[in-house]
Amino acid sequence: MKKHFPFTFLFFTATFFGCHNSDDSDNVKSSDTTTIDMNKDVVSAENVFVFVPSPIETAGLLKDAGAKYNKDFLNPPQNVSKYSNTASQALNLGVYGTDLAFAGIFEQHSETMIYMNCTGKLADLLHISSAFNSDRSNRLENNINNRDSILSIITDSYWDCDALLHENNQGQASALMISGGWIEGLYLACKVAEATNSNDIRVRIVEQRSSLDKLVGLLDKQKNADIQPIDDQLKNLKKLFDALPKQQVTESTVTTDAKTGVTTIGSDNSPPPISLNDLEFKNILTEITKIRNGITVNP
Repeated sequence: MKKHFPFTFLFFTATFFGCHNSDDSDNVKSSDTTTIDMNKDVVSAENVFVFVPSPIETAGLLKDAGAKYNKDFLNPPQNVSKYSNTASQALNLGVYGTDLAFAGIFEQHSETMIYMNCTGKLADLLHISSAFNSDRSNRLENNINNRDSILSIITDSYWDCDALLHENNQGQASALMISGGWIEGLYLACKVAEATNSNDIRVRIVEQRSSLDKLVGLLDKQKNADIQPIDDQLKNLKKLFDALPKQQVTESTVTTDAKTGVTTIGSDNSPPPISLNDLEFKNILTEITKIRNGITVNP
């Protein structure tokens, strides 16, 4: 099978918190970018130029920011039986993928296997069961105490999901899967920020406006009835992000050390990053919770 790796997973520099773990970057580099099918129908705006966070990066940086594992934040495994149509299956494949990454990052071994099973069930319903086949599940179970191996297996599974969806002419399902993963990532970030009162996470939430713009653009290009509802909901969320203050740009200063001759370019008065006040945070939390629950609880 030729893999059509989307930039969503190849370019972790555009992820939720703008940085990455060195071990995970090795996994990304190991994927041979020369295997990308350069057919214009595959490498196109709707499946490539959408820079949204990977589930692994979202979960990893939440942990680095001081989050504690709370299974109550995740979509309960028993909900998997609710998803009876292609749109809800694809959206929740993304949701469960982020939950799988969250459990894996926090080394919750039994729940990692449970969420791997959930993603496998949805992948089977979407006719891409080989992405989460028994061999991969066995590998995960056999390496359950090896965090790097777990993350590698999860990442490989989602590369295969996207590739298989596109090979099966299910590009719209891929867009929904990406959307579900992004929504769950933002939801988890908001819930962690609410629980920890972390300003750092609030700052990172603000930085999601760029990803949201691109995600809405991706969905707009699909022109599909199954996609329209989630597209409309994300546009409502986008209004809240658009109303936030824009980051100020300061002029750079250029200084040269008289002794060493070294020139430094920088700014002594860089403005602080944009955060969320309590009302802004509450509004975004309320909206993303409504969207997320519409996907997971009342599909």
